[in-house]
Amino acid sequence: MIIYNIYILTVAVLLLLTTVILTALGNRAISVYYTVFILEALVVTELFVYFNARARRGLNLASVVLFGGLSVIVGLQIIRILT
Repeated sequence: MIIYNIYILTVAVLLLLTTVILTALGNRAISVYYTVFILEALVVTELFVYFNARARRGLNLASVVLFGGLSVIVGLQIIRILT
């Protein structure tokens, strides 16, 4: 049970630090925040591969949803660049 708490704490602290850093740098584009958050969440999830099978399936589902959102952001950026 402690591994789940470490995972949640790790993701929360990482996202908080990213928010502070991006805000301090003056970034105002929500797509940048979203993209960085997704990439961080995916990386941390992959680092915690030793979850049990049931938890791993739930995290894989969350990863697929996050990756779908990332694909939409990238697709919209490509369309914006091409037009």
